[in-house]
Amino acid sequence: MSIWIFLPALALVSGILASIYLLVEWYKHKERLRFPLLWAIALFLMYWFQLPVILNNSGKVVTATNFNLFFAITLPIVWIAIFLVYLGSLSVLGFNLKRSQKTIIAIWFLAALLFFGYNFIINEGVISSYAFPIVGNIVFYLPLHLLIIAAFFRRFFQPLHGKKLIFFFGSLAIVGASVLGIIRNFIILKSVLAYPPQFWYLVLTSQKVFFALQTSSIILLVLGFFLLHHWHYKSVNVQV
Repeated sequence: MSIWIFLPALALVSGILASIYLLVEWYKHKERLRFPLLWAIALFLMYWFQLPVILNNSGKVVTATNFNLFFAITLPIVWIAIFLVYLGSLSVLGFNLKRSQKTIIAIWFLAALLFFGYNFIINEGVISSYAFPIVGNIVFYLPLHLLIIAAFFRRFFQPLHGKKLIFFFGSLAIVGASVLGIIRNFIILKSVLAYPPQFWYLVLTSQKVFFALQTSSIILLVLGFFLLHHWHYKSVNVQV
């Protein structure tokens, strides 16, 4: 099996298993904890996009029109998934947003929904301009990745309970996933600026590193979720 099929398949299977595990854990402790549910939904929104990657790398022909539709759908759905990763991270880290911060984030979230929804509905899922990916990546994706990274760096400088090594590696995995996400966004921007929209399919499918980074991010998130879930239960003495 080619590594370009094995890695997406690994991300798909590990994502499915991790989301099921997190759902079960949330159900067992749903009155006290919400981050397992947020992370389970986030993984569900992410991992099924590995299927087109597996099909493409296995030799199945995918038309440019279909990929444009896939790419257009991916942008808003994966953004929502990463937003849930952020909310789950705040929960597991024990951070509570101020009312003003909640208002700003709520407005930003609504703006993202309106932006992605408008572009998707008006253009019927076909990316035909530079505005959609450029604004989507710079205004919505990049700040979200930076917020996740900032939350964990802030927690690093506060007192920790429980197994610090598990917390460190779990946090490092999630931060690493966000760093890979930022790199992936710049790859998209580079493609957008260098080629017209009708050639994005050919450009991105020829850059296997793009899909490798996407797959690696999911695997890192699965690892990070598992480790931080374990750390949190141990640190707050929740019986599992």
